Amino acid sequence: MSFRTYFAIAFFATGLALPAAAQEPVIVQPFAGSELARPQYAVDFDVLGYFTALDGDVAETAEIEGQLRSGLYSWPEGKAPIEIERSFETALDAAGFDILVDTGLPEFSDEQSAIKSLQETNRIGQRGFSIAGQQVTVFPGHYISAKRTEAGQTTVFTLTISSNRRIYMTEEVTSAGMEEGTVDVSAKALTAEIEEAGKAILYGVQFDTGSAVIRPSSAASLEAIAEVLMQRNGRFYVVGHTDDTGGFELNMALSANRAVAIVSALVRDYGIGAGRLQAGGVGPLAPLASNENEAGRQLNRRVELVEMLAE
Repeated sequence: MSFRTYFAIAFFATGLALPAAAQEPVIVQPFAGSELARPQYAVDFDVLGYFTALDGDVAETAEIEGQLRSGLYSWPEGKAPIEIERSFETALDAAGFDILVDTGLPEFSDEQSAIKSLQETNRIGQRGFSIAGQQVTVFPGHYISAKRTEAGQTTVFTLTISSNRRIYMTEEVTSAGMEEGTVDVSAKALTAEIEEAGKAILYGVQFDTGSAVIRPSSAASLEAIAEVLMQRNGRFYVVGHTDDTGGFELNMALSANRAVAIVSALVRDYGIGAGRLQAGGVGPLAPLASNENEAGRQLNRRVELVEMLAE
């Protein structure tokens, strides 16, 4: 079942229901009677950082890529934050989510600072949330993150309840690939890169998130790479790179497996001699940009075709 065909799950027994304002489809609905501060922030592809552990000095994060739906809401007068919190906990459990983090954020605590930092990483200031014409962000007082996998898709939901206003923010991402065919390469461009730098970056080869499965949209790029190899003599390294999120050992294995996948596709589908290619992965060890922001991490997630010295 795709994200667009998810039906809206409303938990009236727990006080959660769809507000009157127009709403993009989401799995977890706002608290009944909540008012949307402005039209919901909705994009087809983004990256959301979320906490998988948050307790004092321990702050562990992960990322999910996919369709992001985020809203800023004011809850009804006469309701306490604890009721908002408990209602979402009940709804998440009923919808099959595993709650990863569910914690209050004491003033000036390490946990509160960590949430603020993550908000900056997630660029919530660019979502345009406003009340009475003034831009608003959520000063965190309570945070929940939850995750579920259903029908082959992973969904992450986060709730941030304000500590100083009667507002809360929800974020929901269901895993999805970027629009297919938006990046392509040509044999001419790859050849020019190799002749100038001794290597070419293969951004046109796309993988499923966190895996070494090549997306079907990569076919044109693989064909261009094969054309270059058929036009040039010699041997090449195929080198996988990752960003620095997710753990060192995992990234080393992922980068190596992606390089192997490209070599296998070139040999199997395009007739390139196996002896001409050697796969390897260096994980996060050779970044092109800072891993502190998504733009840099995206540049660092790549595979390179590197020319070997003639023997």
